[in-house]
Amino acid sequence: MKLVGADVYFWSSGMPDVPKQIGPFVLQFISNRGTRVVQPIAPNAEFSDWWCCRYRADREVSHADVHALLETLSQKHVWTQVQKLFEINGANAYSEPY
Repeated sequence: MKLVGADVYFWSSGMPDVPKQIGPFVLQFISNRGTRVVQPIAPNAEFSDWWCCRYRADREVSHADVHALLETLSQKHVWTQVQKLFEINGANAYSEPY
């Protein structure tokens, strides 16, 4: 089992403006209620106040790396939950949004 990233959930009234890269992690997408959200947002789109930002590295990372990711995000954002992302035998052990 290899740790490769984290889904970080934010409580925010609008799409969070998060960094595109933090350490070994690159922001892959932002989703809301399981659906990827792309910029620019449609003017009449309705979203909940709970957003998910997927940060993934192109190599194995440590639990300390995930902690550093959260420390950086905590400086400007309120995160509510984190789900670590693992690969098992080269296959993703996590789901993809729609």
